[in-house]
Amino acid sequence: MSFEQPLLLLGMAGFTPEQRKHLDLLLGQLPKGWPVWHSGAFAEADAWLVSGEKSRLLSADTLKILAGLPTERALQLNLEEVDRPIAFSLPLACRDIDPMCTLDLSSGASLHKVLQQFEAWLRPLRSQFVLGGQLIERESQLLPGIYHVSHKGTLLAVMDFHEGRIGLSPSADPVDFELARWDRRPREAHDIPGHFLKSSLAQLCWIYAQRTERDVLPPRYRSKPVYFRHAPGVPMRWLRDSQLVLLRELSVEPGSFDALRRRTGLTQAQLARDLASLYFAGSVTTTAEKAGTGFAGHEEASTGQAQNSLMGALPMDSESALARLPRSPLTVDLTVPAQLGLK
Repeated sequence: MSFEQPLLLLGMAGFTPEQRKHLDLLLGQLPKGWPVWHSGAFAEADAWLVSGEKSRLLSADTLKILAGLPTERALQLNLEEVDRPIAFSLPLACRDIDPMCTLDLSSGASLHKVLQQFEAWLRPLRSQFVLGGQLIERESQLLPGIYHVSHKGTLLAVMDFHEGRIGLSPSADPVDFELARWDRRPREAHDIPGHFLKSSLAQLCWIYAQRTERDVLPPRYRSKPVYFRHAPGVPMRWLRDSQLVLLRELSVEPGSFDALRRRTGLTQAQLARDLASLYFAGSVTTTAEKAGTGFAGHEEASTGQAQNSLMGALPMDSESALARLPRSPLTVDLTVPAQLGLK
C-alpha cells in the first residue's frame, strides 16, 4: 500500500558548489516510498547538513560554520536554540565537536542513513502532515465536537473542535494515522493526555499544505480577488520569505492570482502553495467584507504575544465547514531539537 509522503527541506552550510551538486544528486536517487527531500534555504529547512571541515566551536553553545560558497556568509548558531536535527560531514576540523550524527560525503548509503535518522526525529512532524491532510479531506464531513483518532485500540490523537485543540501521541507512527479510525465522542472526552504533543487545527493544515505535492488551493483563489485578512494563525517563524512577500503585497493592495504572481515574482506552483497555507491559517479571503486593513500585529505575533484575534485557526471563508470551529492560540513547535555534545 502506498501512502503520500511529505516534501522535506534539507538546509546545507559550509559546502563547496561541487559538494552541494553531489548531495543534490544523491537526494534525487532516494528509494521510492521515502519522504521526498529537497535542498532549500538554510533557515527554512526541516533539517541541516553542515560541513565538518568548516565548523568551529567558539564556546560551549556557539557554533560557527565558515562559508562554502562565494555568495555565502559564515553562519553562527546558538546550539541551545537549534530546533531541528543536524548532521556534520566528515572529517571534523574541530576536535571539540562530538555530533550525534555524521555523514560520509562519498557514500550514498551514509546519506540515506542520515536521512532515516532525520525522519525518525521528525516523526511528529510527519504525523502532523498525515493528520493535516485527513483534516482537509474530511472538512465537509466534520461537525463541532470531540474526535478520537485511534489504530488497533491505541489512541493516536485527540481533536477538540470546540476549542480548536489537537493532542498528538509522540510515539505514533505516520502510517498508523493512514490506517486509523475517527470516532466522534461526547464533550466529556475532550481531555488530552499530558504526554501528548499539543498543536492547533491551523498548524496541522499549514504543515500539510506546505509539504504536499497536491494542489489544495480552493479554485476560487485562482479566479477571484484575494484580500489580506489578518496575521496567520501559526508561529511567525514558520513563515518563509515568499509568504512574507505575499503578505506584504496583499496588505498594500488585493490582487488576482495572476496579478500576485507578477507582483511577487513567484512561480505559479509556489504562489498556489503559499496561498493555500495562508488560507488554512485564516490569513487571506476572497470576500471583500472580511478583508483586514493591513498586516497589523506582525511584530507582536513574531514574539509569541499576538492577541487571539490575530490567530486564525482555520479557513474563515463562509463556505468552509471548518470556518465555524473556534480558533486556538497554540503555537507549539513539534520539531525535535538537534543533539550535539562536547568531548
